[in-house]
Amino acid sequence: MSKSAVCIYATENGGSRLIDLDLPLTRKVVGDDGSTHWAGVAAATMWGIAGGDPLHATDWHTSGMAGLSITLEGEWEIEASDGSRHGLRPGDVLVMLDTTGQGHRSWPVGNTPCLTMGIGFGDGTEGQMRDLVSAATGNGSRHA
Repeated sequence: MSKSAVCIYATENGGSRLIDLDLPLTRKVVGDDGSTHWAGVAAATMWGIAGGDPLHATDWHTSGMAGLSITLEGEWEIEASDGSRHGLRPGDVLVMLDTTGQGHRSWPVGNTPCLTMGIGFGDGTEGQMRDLVSAATGNGSRHA
């Protein structure tokens, strides 16, 4: 099983691209003794909730860190340097891997504020996400 997400990543020529990406799900494991743990969980380095003013748009910028952006309220749109765009609504997940190059630009949609939760990837998780991008794009490079 997986969760569908959109991913923004840096291309080798310094641009950025959006692709659909399937994220693996974690699962709760119950031992014979009744103890539980979660399999497939990755550590986060930081997290926070950001609010976006409906009139605020950002010019080209990279993601400040590799991680996830989860839309909590409102809607916003992201544009890659290749011109592709993707709208994000509550419950949508964005994998942010464009930490170098031109980056992306983004803006709220509509007249309501937008809330997003940002979660930075812990050790090893960025590499795992880049491997998923490489597999999805057919690119052998970890830095697709």
